[in-house]
Amino acid sequence: MEGERRDTTRRAEVVRSVITRVVQNPSTTLSVDTLQRWLQVPLDAAERILQRLIDSGLLREVRRGVWVRSPWPLSTSW
Repeated sequence: MEGERRDTTRRAEVVRSVITRVVQNPSTTLSVDTLQRWLQVPLDAAERILQRLIDSGLLREVRRGVWVRSPWPLSTSW
């Protein structure tokens, strides 16, 4: 059986950075390029992270390729 291929320490650093820079900062505006630079990850990793934030409802697109944090807490339409 092979060992874990991921660097769990680095992954935890990336998660903390996403929480600090995106989740806890309502004024953040980002693109995939910005996210890649901030996190110092490959482009494909930045794209996956961005997509997960979008799918979870944490980000909304304000213009093509530019995202901001959605209102917090997430609004529920009744």
